[in-house]
Amino acid sequence: MTAETLPMVVLSTEQFEPGIRVQAFETAAAAICKLAIEPRSPESYTSSTTIKILPGAVMARTSHSASVTKRTRAMAADEGDNILIHIPLNHGFSMTQAGGASIECKAGEVYLDPNEVAGRAVFHAERSDLFYVSIPRAVLSQSSRTLNGRLRQTMQVSPQWRMFIRYAQSLDAEAEGLAPLERAQYCAHLHELAQIALNAEDSARMEAQGRGVRAARLRALKAEIDAHATEPGLSLAAIAATQCISERYARALFSEDQTTFRDYLTRKRMQNVRRMLADPAQDHRSISDLAMASGFGDLSWFNKCYRQLFGETPSDSRALAQQG
Repeated sequence: MTAETLPMVVLSTEQFEPGIRVQAFETAAAAICKLAIEPRSPESYTSSTTIKILPGAVMARTSHSASVTKRTRAMAADEGDNILIHIPLNHGFSMTQAGGASIECKAGEVYLDPNEVAGRAVFHAERSDLFYVSIPRAVLSQSSRTLNGRLRQTMQVSPQWRMFIRYAQSLDAEAEGLAPLERAQYCAHLHELAQIALNAEDSARMEAQGRGVRAARLRALKAEIDAHATEPGLSLAAIAATQCISERYARALFSEDQTTFRDYLTRKRMQNVRRMLADPAQDHRSISDLAMASGFGDLSWFNKCYRQLFGETPSDSRALAQQG
């Protein structure tokens, strides 16, 4: 197979005469890139863009000085149903799109832009270099049930996104030397990498949500134990039942917290006894009475555990409290 001419557009301020450079460039950008450009300093404004059109992907490399770019509603109406992935290579930009909040996108992040939505981007640096990849929305929709929730948002460049970016940049660099079938095959690989990157975002978010749910479950279990710690015969099964979860799941939650139900309950009961030993109002009660009132049934085991936990006997704790 031999390479065929790759559809490509090169647009630069250097293509136009100095006297009409900015106006001519703005007109060309509006027609080709579907953007209205407002340079911060028209006299010194420079910009260059190379756009390559591949089967199922459009890639662009852009470098320009400080400016504001706008996609009006009329311009957005002419765009296809694609997702434009913004990848700042050095300095970032501010982006505001209809239906979304104002977002700062820095180098090391990507921004998912629904092409058919009007918006405004502000580039503050004297020179900003960016790489763009436009992919059909259907490709990313296949990979994520929450794609709409990721649009008009930034995402950190994860290892998966880094693989996508590097592959896209390599494809952009080599596309002109590839045959049409090869371009299509490599674009299919690019689509897969985009799906993997977005799936990784969803998986990480779901994992974080899962951790949040499990942490809340554990807090509820501990609160239930705290409320009933003095009850003799308190069991994990009974505590789990109050939260409508299985005993096995409850045991796993304590294990993730590097403890067990028994250890947590014992510590809670020990702390209760220690507080009463330091309370002058409880001086008339024996240590065994306080232990039994806190839920302990085996006094020898209580004494052993108390010394292991606090490094002193219950009698020592009471004596020290009375001295104070």
